[in-house]
Amino acid sequence: MGYDGSAIAMDAPRRFLVVHADAAPGQDFSEELAQMAALEVDFQATRASRQEELTANLGEADVVLVSGAAITRRVIEGLRRCRAIVRYGVGVDNVDLEAAREHGIVVANVVDFCTEEVSNHALLLLLACAKRLLPLDRDVREGHWRRTSLRGMPTIFGQTLGIIGLGCIGRALARKAQPLGLSLIASDPYVEPEVAEQCGVRLAPLEELLRHSDYVSVNAPLTAETRQLIGARELALMKPTAVLINTARGTLVDEGALVEALRRRRIAGAGLDVFEEEPLPADSPLRQLDNVILTPHTAGVSEASVKLLRAEVGRAAADVLAGRWPRHVANLGVRPRVGLAPEAHLPPAEAGREEGEV
Repeated sequence: MGYDGSAIAMDAPRRFLVVHADAAPGQDFSEELAQMAALEVDFQATRASRQEELTANLGEADVVLVSGAAITRRVIEGLRRCRAIVRYGVGVDNVDLEAAREHGIVVANVVDFCTEEVSNHALLLLLACAKRLLPLDRDVREGHWRRTSLRGMPTIFGQTLGIIGLGCIGRALARKAQPLGLSLIASDPYVEPEVAEQCGVRLAPLEELLRHSDYVSVNAPLTAETRQLIGARELALMKPTAVLINTARGTLVDEGALVEALRRRRIAGAGLDVFEEEPLPADSPLRQLDNVILTPHTAGVSEASVKLLRAEVGRAAADVLAGRWPRHVANLGVRPRVGLAPEAHLPPAEAGREEGEV
């Protein structure tokens, strides 16, 4: 049964309970706790993946912190006191936003902690694929001094980079790609042409982008609309010399279709930081391909970005417990089950659209 919008009666004053749903062994929470230091907070670090375990662990929490665990409708219906779910990262595809909205639970995320890091990583993968970095490194380590890997190597200057998703990360990538002499096109149904023009980017339909790009960078959020956005049909539209870069979500791309395209050299290569299943299974065919570069979902990671992420998660939890709106709300339109100060800042509608995370 959904939440009817009326305030939930709370028991006598007590300490708040903040529970981490899927804490890593030995994980440090000093940054989060520092943000909540002024409040009466008990903190529990739990770890579960099964729905019944999550429900049991989180049932009495006032705030739930979560990294990758699936916070489904079933879990949300068992959150008896929860005021907010705070996601470690930008994407919120592992949280049922509609169920949280129905139950008056605010879903907060951290939209700006890794913009520079993820856009840097996308550019890193582009350059590494274009310049055949791994084959050349391997050759030298094996005692060779040959240039066979350079055959057919294109220039970067004057080629076209297509950006799928022109949110914060896509725009940062565009800014960094321009000094390399790349022409830029983007596909994003939620961005106005004037905004793209300010970024030096021409908007185009997805099919046009795929046909004309030498490098395609996926920077879109994962939604029902974008799941497997790039499949066999889309890969067939790409140039045989083109490279696909994905630092957003693995399930934006049909991984089986991508493997087939790479095997048959229907596209030249790929640089992937995200996968349909993570960690990448030992028997994944991607591991056997010599025209793909793989990194373990670390695009957003740096010492500074992780520290900022943890602090912002703690800040969001503290804001809600203190009766304030957090900086960024992913389930816009939610009517909180425990009132939040009306004069507090509400985030813009774009807050939940960006993708890429630790």
